[in-house]
Amino acid sequence: MPKSTPSGPGVPQKRRSLLAVATLSIAMILPTLFLPTPAAADPVAFAGYTAVIRRTSYGVPHVLATTLGNATFGQGYAYGQDRYCDLADQIVKVRGERSRWYGPGADDMNLASDFGYKALGLVELAQAQEARLTAEERELLNGYVAGFNAFLAVTGASRVPGWCRGAPWIAPISAVDLLAYQRDLALLASGNPLVPLIAAASPPGTAALDVSPAAAANALRQVDEQQSGQAGLGSNGWAIGADKSVNGKGMLVANPHFPWQGELRFWESHLTVANKLNVYGGSLGGLPGVQIGFTDKVAWTHTVAAGSRFTYYTVDLVPGSPTTYLVDGVPEAMNRKQVTVLVNTGSGAPVPVTRTMYSTRYGPVLDLSFVDPSFGWTETQAMTYHDANIDNDRMLRQWFNIARAPDAAGVRDAISRDQGIPWVNTIVSDAKGNAFYTDSSQTPALSPSSLAEWAAHPLGALNGSDSSNAWQNLPGARSPGLIPFARQPQAARRDYLFNSNDSHWVVHQTQRLTGFSPLQGSEEAPLSVRTRQNLRLINGREPGTVDSRGRFTVAGLGNAILSGTTYTADELAASTVTACRARGATPVTVDGTAVDLRPGCDVLASWDKRFELASRGAALWRETIFSVTALSPSALSEAGPLFGVQYDPANPTNTPRGAPADPMPLLEGLARAMVRMRSLGFALNVRMDAVQYTLKGADRIPVPGSTEDVGIANMAEYSAAPGTSLEPVFDAGPPVPGSDLTNKGYVINYGSSFLLTIGYTAQGLDAKCILTFSESIDPGSPNFADQTRLWSQKKLRDCKYTEASISQDPALSIKVVVQA
Repeated sequence: MPKSTPSGPGVPQKRRSLLAVATLSIAMILPTLFLPTPAAADPVAFAGYTAVIRRTSYGVPHVLATTLGNATFGQGYAYGQDRYCDLADQIVKVRGERSRWYGPGADDMNLASDFGYKALGLVELAQAQEARLTAEERELLNGYVAGFNAFLAVTGASRVPGWCRGAPWIAPISAVDLLAYQRDLALLASGNPLVPLIAAASPPGTAALDVSPAAAANALRQVDEQQSGQAGLGSNGWAIGADKSVNGKGMLVANPHFPWQGELRFWESHLTVANKLNVYGGSLGGLPGVQIGFTDKVAWTHTVAAGSRFTYYTVDLVPGSPTTYLVDGVPEAMNRKQVTVLVNTGSGAPVPVTRTMYSTRYGPVLDLSFVDPSFGWTETQAMTYHDANIDNDRMLRQWFNIARAPDAAGVRDAISRDQGIPWVNTIVSDAKGNAFYTDSSQTPALSPSSLAEWAAHPLGALNGSDSSNAWQNLPGARSPGLIPFARQPQAARRDYLFNSNDSHWVVHQTQRLTGFSPLQGSEEAPLSVRTRQNLRLINGREPGTVDSRGRFTVAGLGNAILSGTTYTADELAASTVTACRARGATPVTVDGTAVDLRPGCDVLASWDKRFELASRGAALWRETIFSVTALSPSALSEAGPLFGVQYDPANPTNTPRGAPADPMPLLEGLARAMVRMRSLGFALNVRMDAVQYTLKGADRIPVPGSTEDVGIANMAEYSAAPGTSLEPVFDAGPPVPGSDLTNKGYVINYGSSFLLTIGYTAQGLDAKCILTFSESIDPGSPNFADQTRLWSQKKLRDCKYTEASISQDPALSIKVVVQA
């Protein structure tokens, strides 16, 4: 555990001197590490690496080192202290060893994962990548691996923090393991959901792995949501330029919506290497550096990009030879790969199970027969796919180069050189007052005829037996077949740019980015209600957030992004009450039940039209909107049951809007919401803090926010599968059709995660942040729920970036990881 180090006149001299040492330059501090250290520090020795891990309030680690390798060593060690299980579990997954330790799993999903990952060959790709690393990449990688392993060596498998303590699979990891997992992260919002469908593919007449239809359908649903910008992995990102900043310098809002459980939890840290690196922010486990954060010159964030990171292909098969396909009439044998998975049967040694996995020149063969029998592997056709991120080996370097950029233009140049951003938009501001946006996601380059074929197919599949449908080789691309950065959406302004997971085409109230490949995302398509609400907040919708000229302070940014206002309530709540009042005592009949709307109408009339913890009526409104969209999934994007003004591509930021001509669908939605809430035992005017919460051990902590379908910026939801981790997921109660309300209320494990608001001023950085689910996964840690309790009150805290703020923190503790 970190040791609290007090300060003040009564502090013993040894401890006070140690705090003073922490403020000295690296050149002065590191020689002292080889001397006996004061009792306040906790020295650990490992040959070849040296780092200082200073933790401030809320357990945030500030890693101080002389080299980049030492810095990532300290980062890997500190991550192990907080989140060891999250990464260790993922290494087992990418090795294809889940069945070895846990058996085949429900519906053979462990087997599907193991065979799918081994078919992808991430380990082999990592071995090839490891051999060609640059000297700096090798330094970054090996340092992190050494630090993570050092933590295990000191702690022992029986004492690692978190849900995996004592697990039999806990063991040191290798550089190849980490590279394989980084490749898996590159595939996350790319083709990763297809892994079980790879495992399920088998030639006609041979035994197939029995992946459940529900799991298969879920995989395709994830792909569809990713490509449309509706995936749970969402975010809001605002880059505020000089013209919209009180200080006349850059500002940033980073609001990634990511899981609160599993491997995709963000983790907060600060890395300092004199004259080389000084970066603070959030990162994903296993990827050294900072992926969302800031330096004293530039700040950046990411939002998951709409669009397609891969393309499906169908291939015609040679009659009588289902593992041979045709390209331009010429037979081509599929690649065969013998894959063996060890399976724990519950008795004795694991049993080897071997299958032959097949791939084409494009990639692995898939089984999509649950969509349509013709999309399976038949006697005449097979389905395969080509992923733009399967050979993305640039992520290890990409964010370190971003962190060393002098300004927004430097970030643009770093992305242009590396082209390693896998599946996200990038939003940047700098101290000079510049705002920059780009969608540099890895995207296939197709010819005009292939684009037309892609658009016409229900799955976006191309005829792979026609070589003209191969990806095009364009100059400047990171890899053959990809769209080069110079041809991807980009914009620079001095007022603001933003993204909330809709495509690149609307990045500002008035500016449009058009003419790009449809695989980058749709143009002229309706925007989500969350995107429209973000624009209203940028334009001052939340009272008191901007001055008379529409300019922000950092405090104003925080209040804006945390606003409890919603697009749907602003547009529809008053008219719903009016229609409800006009109906009087006449009931509305839904699903065979006659409902007197007057009690619900009274609740909505008294509601503050906000989703604050003290709000009464917010849950009823949420259920009303859910009830309408369950029957009319497109209701939020076109005129009809919710909105009266039709969508206009010339005015996408403010349409559709307004009350519908016929209020009955909304009144029926209100009736269904009332029936549902009563059936689950909730009062219609239940306070939000009584129904919406997250779990920290046995503690229920109310959390703000709501589902994005109500049109709120601050997202809070539940996911039964927030990642691929084997960590037990919260039990949210039995689901109710058309809603995520259960008899337990709204149990939250997904939403705003590492929230950052930052502004550059004449006096330096003004940065506020919060890690909503807290830094540690160890229930015994003081940093297991401390930030979650802050989040319950919508309080942001200072990001301690300067040496003065770190050394003066009253909770400062120091761990010196010393070379033997």
